[in-house]
Amino acid sequence: MTSKANKNFFKNFTPVLVRDKPLPGHTSSSTEIILISINVTGSRLVASRTDKSLRIWRCLPDRASDPIIIEDAHTRSVELVSWNPQTEHSFASVGRDEHIKIWKGLTGTLERQIKVEKGLGQADGACLKIVAYSNDGKVLAVVDRDSTVLVYSVEQNYQKVAEFKIDEHIYDLKWFNYNHGYFVLALNDGTLPVYALEDEGWKISLKSTLTGHRSAATTVSVDPRGAFVAVGSNEGTLSIWNTATMLNTRVITGVDEAIACVDASRDGTYITASYDRGSNTRVFEVESGEEVYEVQNSASGQLTFASVVWFPNKTAFAYSSDHGTTIALTKKPSS
Repeated sequence: MTSKANKNFFKNFTPVLVRDKPLPGHTSSSTEIILISINVTGSRLVASRTDKSLRIWRCLPDRASDPIIIEDAHTRSVELVSWNPQTEHSFASVGRDEHIKIWKGLTGTLERQIKVEKGLGQADGACLKIVAYSNDGKVLAVVDRDSTVLVYSVEQNYQKVAEFKIDEHIYDLKWFNYNHGYFVLALNDGTLPVYALEDEGWKISLKSTLTGHRSAATTVSVDPRGAFVAVGSNEGTLSIWNTATMLNTRVITGVDEAIACVDASRDGTYITASYDRGSNTRVFEVESGEEVYEVQNSASGQLTFASVVWFPNKTAFAYSSDHGTTIALTKKPSS
């Protein structure tokens, strides 16, 4: 499709609100959404709120229904979740405490809990903020607040197999679309080191470093096809990097505001960028870099950044709306 056709395609979308039932002591607008995540088949959506809850929704073609509420999932609000791509209904969560928790997405019950001992150079217990399954589901990586990266073998009953620490603050970690061979970190100094993980001895080595951003690299998305890496930064720049050459192919500077979240569509045609202040989420065409859609009512909340995630099985996405107090699904009207 041409850029004009793409714009018309998105203009036909309408938002479908996902109604949350507030927990006792809260109202529907007193807590905000921290993150939204969708499983590999697009059948389940999980959202974290500042009331420390997780909400698991069943995704239907035109709506989300039958929410399961997990209260006090962690001692603090859940910062990040990651669905296991080998099992449609299992995901891991971290919430700035010392535990990795594995949940059953069908029932909301706790499947297992992994206590992380204090990391390299830490005086206190671990404080985990990032969790990410590899694309083959065989490895789980977590990051703590002191920039320690810990790697667990899922096939070896979640045994810790590697650990290393860096000096820069880590904003994000994403696996490349190639089993569990490579992952990239987004750092406070604007660089993005790419690491290789070898099964033999579980050796981790630095393979390349993407450079060019003048401020913190805050968020990363790897194209589901594996063709590019998209990087959002604190200066509002969105950059696209070719995974085959590790060279920058495009820079998008449409909004002069720090980027909070980026995500690539299922076929890599589009990239969304949400911002950490007053701007709405934008959809950009990757090939041209042109903005094709502005998602109305999608600005960040008072306490949380805007969240947006594409479905893996259709050209549609879910996003936080009403300043982070509700979830909305994009829906194309039936003809």
